[in-house]
Amino acid sequence: MRRSLSLALIALSASAPYLEAQRCPQNQAARFRPTLRHGEPQLAGTWRAPFEFVCGAPATVRVAHTGVELTATVVANVGCAQAGSTRWSGLVPGPAQAAFPARAARADGRMVEATGRIADLCTLEITANRRTSAYHRIDPACPESRPVVVFIGGFADALNRNVVRIFCGYDAAWERAQKLYFAYDDDPRAIRDSVVRRAGTGAERAPVVLVGHSYGGDAAYRLADSLAADVDVRLLVTLDPVSGQWQGRAAPRPAGVERWINVRVGSAPGLSSCGLAGALGGAWGPQTEADADLRFPPDPARDDPDDDHCKTEQMFLLEEVQAALAAVR
Repeated sequence: MRRSLSLALIALSASAPYLEAQRCPQNQAARFRPTLRHGEPQLAGTWRAPFEFVCGAPATVRVAHTGVELTATVVANVGCAQAGSTRWSGLVPGPAQAAFPARAARADGRMVEATGRIADLCTLEITANRRTSAYHRIDPACPESRPVVVFIGGFADALNRNVVRIFCGYDAAWERAQKLYFAYDDDPRAIRDSVVRRAGTGAERAPVVLVGHSYGGDAAYRLADSLAADVDVRLLVTLDPVSGQWQGRAAPRPAGVERWINVRVGSAPGLSSCGLAGALGGAWGPQTEADADLRFPPDPARDDPDDDHCKTEQMFLLEEVQAALAAVR
């Protein structure tokens, strides 16, 4: 009876209207920021506040990171009285933190209490006396080209929102990235053209990350192969991929992919619609050609056969996956 009900749910979901996932809630509860999760931010470099002026030019500072302290020293032409002076200083924010205590220089040179905030990977905000100065990073650590992160949903993702949730939660503004969402059965040529257009061409083309779940994992794998000649596929993440072609087998390494992380459910499938979707779709076997083939959940004692296949957020937040995403920059 339970099996029949599960199959009925799968059949019903196939007829549901497709969700335009590019439109996400403005106040998304979950925020996935791999670079913030993975170690302390790297803030040493050259920054400029275009609306703050020092000796007639936009305020430019060189931020040094010494121990637990950040010090922003003014960079200016010879003859500028403020050249080499401290514009602001602060304590390095810890892992998973964006705000930090700081001190900023007033017009008379005195230092006053302030607060600092990392607005995104290339923007720092320093607030003192209710006035905020935004500093934008201008060194090679923040190139103009932004990584393109592509999410591909599996069967009925418009209803169960397994990949929609991580697509919407992935904070592209913070990560200084672009993001796209597709369904596994969208036109492969249209997907490919969209990704190539976003990534650009030539020396300035942006790196590409592909993240797919279930049938979407298989679609991401095939997309990686088709993109090899035109874009830099820096990372491929397949979350419990399924397809008839590679059911129970290892797939060849896709051409041109710099790093491939595969996540596979370790438990036997349960009788829920989600568990059955993974089983009936053709769950892949261990991927020996991947750079990392991760069992989910890592601890077999926490297996949940009825919904392991659809725990996409938990798979996406695995340390190896987050570290690889953070490293793309």
